[in-house]
Amino acid sequence: MIHHTGFIIWSSISILCISLSSCIHQMDPIQYGQENAIWIQSKFFRGFAPTTGDTVSLKELSNLVSTLKNNNIKYAYIFSGPYGTDGHLPEYAFSATARRSVDFLNKNIPEVMVLPWVGGVQDRTVKLWDSTWCNNALQDSKRLVELLGVAGLHVDFEYILRGEPFLDKDLKPEMVYGLRDYGKKVNNFHRKLREIIPGTFISSVVASTSSGTKPWKRKTSMAELRELLRYVDQISFLFYDTGIDNRRVFESNCRELISDIRILSSEYPKVQYLVGIGTFVNDPHLYKYRNLEIESIPNTLKTIKTSIRYNNPSNSPVIDGIAIYCEWATTKYQWGQFYENWIMKEK
Repeated sequence: MIHHTGFIIWSSISILCISLSSCIHQMDPIQYGQENAIWIQSKFFRGFAPTTGDTVSLKELSNLVSTLKNNNIKYAYIFSGPYGTDGHLPEYAFSATARRSVDFLNKNIPEVMVLPWVGGVQDRTVKLWDSTWCNNALQDSKRLVELLGVAGLHVDFEYILRGEPFLDKDLKPEMVYGLRDYGKKVNNFHRKLREIIPGTFISSVVASTSSGTKPWKRKTSMAELRELLRYVDQISFLFYDTGIDNRRVFESNCRELISDIRILSSEYPKVQYLVGIGTFVNDPHLYKYRNLEIESIPNTLKTIKTSIRYNNPSNSPVIDGIAIYCEWATTKYQWGQFYENWIMKEK
């Protein structure tokens, strides 16, 4: 009788374990990173919207806090102006308004890391080949971190590929420098930035490494990335403006990107890896780079999840989060799409 009772209990436990195992399997054990980030407009540092002149209210700051909280945003890249042609940052980045905004965010949402967003476009205002320009940019970066009391910086350098008339018109033909050596110059800047502000959090961004994507920005090679990752704490890969019109091609290129991230994260495990998605609508001249049916928020996020499963037999986290471009173009409806397709747990 005792043995029989024990068998019944053992059988019940076994059935329970099988049921729990089945439920866990159905809930999808793959972990999706929630160290999400977003690019934010400059008005929160300027104190007014540069296009309209409208003053930023306390309510707008409070709404920003709510948006960050509700969407698991951990990194706020607030635009601090591109470096000027002399390498200096605009004065609004150092203003009392900027300091007040940082203090407000730190007080009301301390879990978010505020990272001033600096950088710019090579041949427009950026001169990475000019040592004086670089020194000014580095010194202003250090000054900005110290004055605002922030944990670090988000650096976004871009090299626009020539041949697109809409983009070429803003580039200075007398400032054409080597496309091939550009990656080395970017890496050298990050190395010096790490040296001048040691111990701070340095975030950077590159275009997707996928072979089939056709952005209007220069891609960073895997060799260049391996050098860059020595100097940063976080890297975001832009998986939008891919120039892809075919859903299957989009999916295969996403799998390729996730595979590259897995390789890099095994070599540089202390770096955070984010995938950038777009919520904006391109200028009509650039429609061809972004098919909004293929690169919609739901389809992009579902494709990223599918690619993680494809590349992830161990069900371990592959990426640390999603980087969203951008705050000023993301509607309430789009935030709902983001929450539903990335934050909300699958059943």
